[in-house]
Amino acid sequence: MPTSKLQANMSYREVIPRNLSPAEWIEVKINTGTQSTLQDLKTFETSGGYCYKNTKNVQTRNRFIYWRTYQDVLELSEVSLDISLQRNHLRLRFTDSAVLNVSLTEQGTSVTLLVVTVSSVHRYVFPLKVAGQEGGAASPEDLLSQSIFYDVNDKINDPSTYYVTDGFGTMPNAAVSYLTQDSQSAYFAVAYQSKLLLHVMKCSTGHTITHEIKEPKLMPWFLSNLKGALTGRSETLEAATSMAFSEIGGEIFILVLYRNNELRLWSVDNLQTVASINCSTELGQDSAAQGPQNSQLRKISDQNFCLFLSHNSRAEFICVSIMPDADDASVINLVQNMVPAPQTDLVDFDATSSHIWALWSNAEGDFHVSAAYFASNNAIKWVSAALEPPPDRYCLTMEQGVDPRETYCSYIFHPGRFDRNVIAKALYMFRRVNLQFDVKQLSMSVLKEQVCQAVEDEIQNELKDFVVTDEEYLEISTRLWDRFYSCCEQYHIKLSEPTGLAVLGGMDAVCLVRRQSFALLRPCEVLEHLLLIGEHNDEVATYVAPLFRNDPEMAKGFVELMNVVTLLDKLISEDIKIELDKQLYQRESPVEVISKLVARISMIDDNGPILPSNCVRQIQQKLQNIPNLEPALEMLLDVLCMIDPDEPPHDYSLSTRFLQSSGALMGSEYGLSILSETVKQMAMIRFSVCRNLLVLQYMAYGQNEMESENVLTNLNYLNSYYTLVWIAETPISSSTPAGFEASIQRLSRAQLFSGYNRPYSSHLKHNGNDQTTLLRLFLESKGLFSALTMLLKHDSLSLDSEQLNLRQSLLQLVGYINKMLWPGSPIYVFPEWLFGTCHHIIVQDYVRILSNWCSVQKHARRFMLAVSLLDCGEAHKAVHLFHEAESGIVEDDFLFEHVLKNTPLYGKLQNSVSRGDTISPEDTKLAIVHYYLKVIQLFEQHSALDYIIQLADMAIRVLQPDDPQLPMFQSIVFNNHLQLGHYVEAYTALVNNADISRRKDCLRQLVITLFQNKCLPLLMQFSYIGLQDEFESIVESRARSMSIDQNEVYNFLYAFHTNKGNMRKASTVMYEQAMRFQVDSDAPNALEKRCSSLLICLNCLHLVDSRYRWIAKPVLGDEQVITIDQDNDDGEPKCDEDKRGQEVVVLELADIRRELVHAEALRELSFYRKDTAAYERATPEELSYLLASSGLYTAALKLSRGHSFSVLPIFESLTSACVAATEDKSSDAWNWLQNNDMADLPHRSNAADMAWTLLQKLVVDNEAKDSTLIRKSVVQRLLGLNAFLPQWLINSYKLSHSRELLHLLVKHNRLLEAADLGCEIIAGMLGAGSEYFEFKHAVNIANPQLCFPISTIDLLLHGLKINGKDDLDYEMAYFKLEEEVQRYIETIKRTTDDKMSMAVLQMRTDLQEER
Repeated sequence: MPTSKLQANMSYREVIPRNLSPAEWIEVKINTGTQSTLQDLKTFETSGGYCYKNTKNVQTRNRFIYWRTYQDVLELSEVSLDISLQRNHLRLRFTDSAVLNVSLTEQGTSVTLLVVTVSSVHRYVFPLKVAGQEGGAASPEDLLSQSIFYDVNDKINDPSTYYVTDGFGTMPNAAVSYLTQDSQSAYFAVAYQSKLLLHVMKCSTGHTITHEIKEPKLMPWFLSNLKGALTGRSETLEAATSMAFSEIGGEIFILVLYRNNELRLWSVDNLQTVASINCSTELGQDSAAQGPQNSQLRKISDQNFCLFLSHNSRAEFICVSIMPDADDASVINLVQNMVPAPQTDLVDFDATSSHIWALWSNAEGDFHVSAAYFASNNAIKWVSAALEPPPDRYCLTMEQGVDPRETYCSYIFHPGRFDRNVIAKALYMFRRVNLQFDVKQLSMSVLKEQVCQAVEDEIQNELKDFVVTDEEYLEISTRLWDRFYSCCEQYHIKLSEPTGLAVLGGMDAVCLVRRQSFALLRPCEVLEHLLLIGEHNDEVATYVAPLFRNDPEMAKGFVELMNVVTLLDKLISEDIKIELDKQLYQRESPVEVISKLVARISMIDDNGPILPSNCVRQIQQKLQNIPNLEPALEMLLDVLCMIDPDEPPHDYSLSTRFLQSSGALMGSEYGLSILSETVKQMAMIRFSVCRNLLVLQYMAYGQNEMESENVLTNLNYLNSYYTLVWIAETPISSSTPAGFEASIQRLSRAQLFSGYNRPYSSHLKHNGNDQTTLLRLFLESKGLFSALTMLLKHDSLSLDSEQLNLRQSLLQLVGYINKMLWPGSPIYVFPEWLFGTCHHIIVQDYVRILSNWCSVQKHARRFMLAVSLLDCGEAHKAVHLFHEAESGIVEDDFLFEHVLKNTPLYGKLQNSVSRGDTISPEDTKLAIVHYYLKVIQLFEQHSALDYIIQLADMAIRVLQPDDPQLPMFQSIVFNNHLQLGHYVEAYTALVNNADISRRKDCLRQLVITLFQNKCLPLLMQFSYIGLQDEFESIVESRARSMSIDQNEVYNFLYAFHTNKGNMRKASTVMYEQAMRFQVDSDAPNALEKRCSSLLICLNCLHLVDSRYRWIAKPVLGDEQVITIDQDNDDGEPKCDEDKRGQEVVVLELADIRRELVHAEALRELSFYRKDTAAYERATPEELSYLLASSGLYTAALKLSRGHSFSVLPIFESLTSACVAATEDKSSDAWNWLQNNDMADLPHRSNAADMAWTLLQKLVVDNEAKDSTLIRKSVVQRLLGLNAFLPQWLINSYKLSHSRELLHLLVKHNRLLEAADLGCEIIAGMLGAGSEYFEFKHAVNIANPQLCFPISTIDLLLHGLKINGKDDLDYEMAYFKLEEEVQRYIETIKRTTDDKMSMAVLQMRTDLQEER
């Protein structure tokens, strides 16, 4: 059967563009200055359309204009399915002049609009924007997107564009207009009740001439055959009802149809009738009167016309042709095959050379469209077109416990269900106010808020005086929401009423013009025709036989099976279908769902069975009557199959050829809407077929045979088509979701998503439509371009040069889109796009719907779901899904491309796959490693550290112990344990790391982290087996790198070494800390800490064996740098400097003790002087003097004990302070006394007494045995200050060196005191009080001689003698001392003589004894 025959007899289905942007009308008012005629004329709303004929131009492909008129308003809209046009809606208002006729004519680069009103005729030329033909800054893309109405302005009121007609006081009832083929003249024919006027306008100047077309008084002889030519006729019967122009051979004619069904052909040149015929007579009608409907005339071509004739009993369509006879005279020939019209009211019709399209309405106000194919005698008569039903309120099911607001809002504001204008008008009606707002400036979300607020206000108005229960509140809420929905429904039905239709010849479509929008009638596929139309199915079987291997019997069986499917679809109520859909959405088993349905069909309940028993028997009988049921069933399943399983996969995801704002086939807002609606319609039809077929299979086979191959195949198709329906209906936000950019960046950083692959369209404007459907968004962004790539590849078409009608373009694109959406398809364009949208709820729902039945790309879907859950914060679920998806890394194309794309392994595996080689286990294992690495990158960006450990453990279980990748994952485990604070687990992980260098790096991180978090006890507990030296080195490096002021590392090292029993290392650490405090610290307590460190160092060394009580002095960084900086130019250190740099200084206990004393002295000094830092480099001797000058005598003496410098200046200073405290009673000596150690001194109330007591104690404690240096220094200082010597000092000195004290007194001219001391010394020598002096014995014959200070005594006597001349005291002292000296001399003489005598006697005695 020829394809044209198949196309001619298949039906059409309405597809409504939904979810469109509100029309922005260009308002133009045309004032011709005529008097208002609106009140005198009743005009009907008319409409029509025009399709561009230049089909080879991409710019005019799939482009048309539709228009509608109402009284004095003409609305024109230009629509392109390929290009999103700008400023494409024009509203012309002819002031107070009703519109009668509109015609559009295309000329190369312009379109001419001819308009006839009751009082004027108009001609307007709209240029077609062609790239490259106009200057200016507009880009070619901008020009292509500009509508022909883009530049409409006030020049449209130019007087040369219109002409005011003169109707002689009568109103016209019909009009027609025509532009000649050479575009030089425009003809306007206006029919009045009794006359016909012809206006001819010159296009170049606008000059218009008016002629009246009328018959002469006597009829010519060649028209004598016309009935009633010589008889009287009423004007009513002769009034013209419809007209058309025709141009044949350069001559223009007017074909006029009158009320009496008479058809006349007038010549424009001579204004005479050329031919005439009475259609009623030719058709055998008895009455020439017109029937209840107006007869109408439509032009097919210049030679062919189609008439609709209404008679009293019936109506019909006939076709007439203007054909010249043998004498070259034009005659009207009546075509033989007439088409009877249905017994309904005709609203509008259009005709082509092959079809008659008619829009009908019945008494109930329902509309339907049907078509007749009259090019063949075997045509199917009046095949109906399937129009879309209005929204069904019975689909609104109120579930228990669900807020009515949520239910109604989700239904009313579902994308495309109600237009924005409809909802706005319903809101005005519901509020009962005249307040309106600009719908174009109102987004759907704002409109939704307004609606909810309005309904809530109504609820509160009803409840303001009552207290109601929750059930009563829900009842009131449901009632008011239902009322608002009724408003929406009424406006939707009203604004969706068809007003006319126009055949779009080049597109193989019909434009159905509605009050507020338009719809297209597209060709149906076989299943749509059989399920929706169901007319002439026997003939359909003949036409579709070529599709079924040219087997008429098989085609007949197929049609009969579809008849049973259709019958069952009509018998099952919508409630049951909705319930089945819900159960499938909840992923219940389809077989169980169908089994329950079949049981309910035959079960009798309170309401009776769902289907009468005779219907069930009828269905079963029809199934049994199909002779070849199994082949027909298999053929139906083949038709339902969407993909070829043997087709090699191909990647269409990179198709970017059509990523422009214009020029893509079906790429405009209208095209995408029609395309998505067509996909949805076909998916729903096929889903219904699968569902009904499964019911029939269950009824035919029973429960036991539901595992057959055909049943399983149908189950797969049922689930697949349900998924397609879900994709087509699921609402989704038109804009990017919250967190989209962050999610995309995370995927991009993990190299799982490429920037070229943006999931949202950038060139389409949504204009306030906050939501669209998932399918529509997919087509906008990526789906259409991928489908076009498939269309070009498989069909070898050139979209730039070939005109494709909707059967070729739309249906094939739908097929390719279905292939992309098909769950079992190897093409992963849709899952990849959905993955990139980051609409996590939809991604999760999609995966859930496919989870328990679709095995194709299951690993990819698990991966998608895991990423989605991870983004939603459900990492615990994502981990298990990532683990399950692991096995598909080399099997699943999606994972292979996205995970391994940027890895070195990708090229190798791709070559293996292209050669057909099997991927080795080693490569598979390496691929899994890359997979886990990318997954871990994702988790790192989400800071899901605990789950990263699980993933790394999973990867470790895959690897062998000697695998080079193993240490990397072990390091990952360590790092994440460390970040989580699992320090014991982190230590275990680093100990088990197979790589020594990584182990050391991990140890360094662990040490640093534990120090930062103050977890020092835990750091102390670890054993560090095999890592102790490295650990000590790390800690020492950290200690030296940190500021000493806030450095606890030295203390930790001391505790660590002490805990290990290594006291020498502990002392070294403390000594280094003391050095750091000395060199690096400016803290106020640095000296205190330094002293403490040195004390600890000493204590540690005391615990060491005496043989090893020494340490090597640590070398600080500055000293090392100095050594390095002195290297020569060759980078080698000099020999002597190298030796010096490597010298080791050994410190013993005494060295450390001296340093401790020095530090303590500095510390004491720092309490009383602010410039202590200036004296840090001072010698111990200098420091002691500084201490003494500050009154810190005990500290100064303490410092001197470890050094060899003299302490005499200290005592001199203290002596001076004591004298000052004694002499100056106003000075507060307590200030410096309390700074000294007076713990062992008795308390004195007098500061001076306390000072002398301190001096006494210090002199006694510090004077060496048999030494008088300190006392001498003190006495000298006292004598120098002319102060009295304290008795304790004199007594002490006398017991040590009285002769030196005598000398000092004499030296300082203290003669009286010296005289008294001299007398006492002489008396002591002579035996009187010798115990108070250092003498061990007195002068005695038996004792040795004593040293008498004769020089000092002589000097003293001399001084006394001189001073005695003027002072009696001195004179008396002189005599007394002189007397004592003489007594001593006498005693010495006597004693000497006695000793000599005794010596002589002794000598004699000895001599005698010798003898």
